[in-house]
Amino acid sequence: MKSQGNGGSFHKTLIKSTFSISFFTLISRVFGYIRDMLQAYFLGTGFYGDAYTIAYRIPNLLRRIVGEGAMTASFIPVFAEAKKKEGKESWVFANTFFWNLLLIVALIVIIGIIFSPLIVKIMAYGFKQIPGKWGETIYLNRLMFPYILFISLSALAMGILNSYNIFSVPASTPVLFNLAIIGSVLLFLDKFKSPATAFAIGVVLGGIFQLLFQLPFLIKIGMRFRPKISFGDSYVRRTGKLMVPGIFGASAVQINIFINSQIASLLPQGAVSSLYYADRVMELTLGAFSIALATALLPLLSRQASENDINSMKNSLRFSIKLTSFITLPAAIGLIALSNEIISVLFQRGIFNVNSTEMTSFALIFHSLGLPFISGVKILAPGFYSLKDTATPVKISFISIGANIVLALVLMDPLKQGGIALAVSIASLINFLLLWVYLEKKIGKIEKNNLISVSMKSFLSSIIMGVFLLSVKRRVFSPDEPILNKVFELIILIISGIIIYSIFSYIFNRNELKSAMKFFRKKDKL
Repeated sequence: MKSQGNGGSFHKTLIKSTFSISFFTLISRVFGYIRDMLQAYFLGTGFYGDAYTIAYRIPNLLRRIVGEGAMTASFIPVFAEAKKKEGKESWVFANTFFWNLLLIVALIVIIGIIFSPLIVKIMAYGFKQIPGKWGETIYLNRLMFPYILFISLSALAMGILNSYNIFSVPASTPVLFNLAIIGSVLLFLDKFKSPATAFAIGVVLGGIFQLLFQLPFLIKIGMRFRPKISFGDSYVRRTGKLMVPGIFGASAVQINIFINSQIASLLPQGAVSSLYYADRVMELTLGAFSIALATALLPLLSRQASENDINSMKNSLRFSIKLTSFITLPAAIGLIALSNEIISVLFQRGIFNVNSTEMTSFALIFHSLGLPFISGVKILAPGFYSLKDTATPVKISFISIGANIVLALVLMDPLKQGGIALAVSIASLINFLLLWVYLEKKIGKIEKNNLISVSMKSFLSSIIMGVFLLSVKRRVFSPDEPILNKVFELIILIISGIIIYSIFSYIFNRNELKSAMKFFRKKDKL
């Protein structure tokens, strides 16, 4: 894609693609918040909240390992190469890979359902101390395990569509997932003894809807879904070889979550679910921008790598990192400054009480410290994947995993769930720095002096914004007022923070402010 290597053109293309993904992701996050609000209202941070969180986390972790993580990172670069060399014959590879994946994941689902008691015991051993909690978690886990089959095939569909620069369709499918859970809760909540059962049914239905929605679009661009199982196809084998280290890499990341879940299950009741709600707030920022940018970046980098256009790759990465730091640094500081207010407005109702708000906001503060680095990892990792190198991120993941384990064990006692969140943030920093060092060894220097300057200016503007928010929030926000008043007051604080950050960014960081403004405009105006 050398024509875009001069900067402006590929910047415009990348921002358009990112906006398309972000637009639907934001809609999904709105419905996701409604979903989480219902979960907080009916399940809270107690018995059912903890059981559902662990039960859902197990198939969701496998989805990230088998589906969205290693599979898409390995499939997209190989499929891009197959399209360039084989043309329409590349659909033979895509079709074969689809049926192979269906067979493998179906076996995983069966094994997972059979061995669910053992898996839950490993994930949350502390639950056995509370009567009925372990059994409830096993029941919910078995109910939700088929979700991994549908969401893995949906992730493959997303990868194929993204390879054809179709981003809006797969980006909109999480809306269906959230609507399925919301609808299931509203329809079935009173029909089961356990309120968490309605949520579990919604998870499976959501996975089915995400897959079915994308199938017509795949057929339209050339997919035919003719049953064919073959592990001898050269492209299938190459993708499989890339997936093996990718699976270990994704597994390394999930070990972090596993260790953190085990530690949290030993803390006072509510630690597991408070970490979950804090992470959900983090996901709002990640999904609205960082994940969207990373999703759009991988196909672009894969095309540039297939043409050996390293300068354009560097340009793409440099631009993405600058834009990411400009947006995620103030987001992190804003989440820290308004953590209690945000959690209070989003979740404090039903059995999610003041204590739940305090526990969750405390975890959110430490989670937020890692937001810029988690976002940076999502930008740098596609650089390796586009070069068909899934092994290096694996090695780095295991280093960061070791750091997380040590830090979580050290910090859990003084900081409880906050210590676990802080361990994740520090491990993300280590992951980001090592990825940067090793990516430069592969493609050469990425001229980090300008990036550091931009980031420091963004950080300074963010700190000024944070100090302002801390100084005025008690005068503006009252936790004892009706919910509509609190929503209005929180919106005022957020808008005020954006204004303060924009003013000082205009003074210190004018060029990055212009890039960010382009991103938030309608894509047809770019």
